[in-house]
Amino acid sequence: MRKRKMTRHSQIIIGILTVILAIYLSIALFFWKSLTPYHSVRGQAIAVAQEKTDLKEATAFDIATTDTTTYSVVGLDRNKQKIGVLIPKKAGEITVVKLDEGVSPKTLTTKQTQSVVLALYQGKPAWEVNNTNGFKVYDFKTGKELI
Repeated sequence: MRKRKMTRHSQIIIGILTVILAIYLSIALFFWKSLTPYHSVRGQAIAVAQEKTDLKEATAFDIATTDTTTYSVVGLDRNKQKIGVLIPKKAGEITVVKLDEGVSPKTLTTKQTQSVVLALYQGKPAWEVNNTNGFKVYDFKTGKELI
């Protein structure tokens, strides 16, 4: 049986494809490793919220930073009512709010709004509204601008 040599053209193509694959795998590994802490905190916050409150099903998670960093879990309780669970990053009490008792986040948004996050500001529930030109904090119950 005869051995065939690879042509120079085939060697170049295989080399380029190998480099592209190595770059793709490096980028994928970088993003996977960079998101691991977020997913870890998300899982821990949801577990704590389900263990210490009436939260049955989590529908959203976010991290809000106003005067403190707060983990915010939004979901449904045992009675299928929407609630928000605010867990301070550092030691503190967990705050539970019924979302229908406060201002709707839709009333606080504009065309430039990127996200609305339930947060704690000076120990009280608030809405953190992130816009393209900065962020504002509104009181959860009244909708009054705090920052």
